[in-house]
Formats: sequence, C-alpha cells, structure tokens
Amino acid sequence: MNKLIKFLSLYCEDIIILIGLILIVKTTYEVNVIVANYLLGAIFIMLGLILSKRPPKH
Repeated sequence: MNKLIKFLSLYCEDIIILIGLILIVKTTYEVNVIVANYLLGAIFIMLGLILSKRPPKH
C-alpha cells in the first residue's frame, strides 16, 4: 500500500494531465474525426518536444 501511495504522489500531476488529454481527444473524436486526428498529432508533437528538452531522470 505504501508503494502505491508513493508512486501516485510522485506522478500525480502526470497522471492527471494524461487523463485530461485522453478526455479531450475522446470528446473531439465524438465531434469530428479529422479535427481529433490533428489534435492528437499536435499533442504528440508537444510531448515529444517537452521530453526531448527534459529527458526523464533514472
């Protein structure tokens, strides 16, 4: 139980942001598929740029 709490406390912001992005893309797919594909591509480009400037720490 302590390991789960420690994991969630370390990655809480990342999990919430990921859930938010998933909900935005899901809702956009329901409205318009073409716009949702552009949105998903933009999200992947932004995540790639962010990860390339700030690589994960091991």
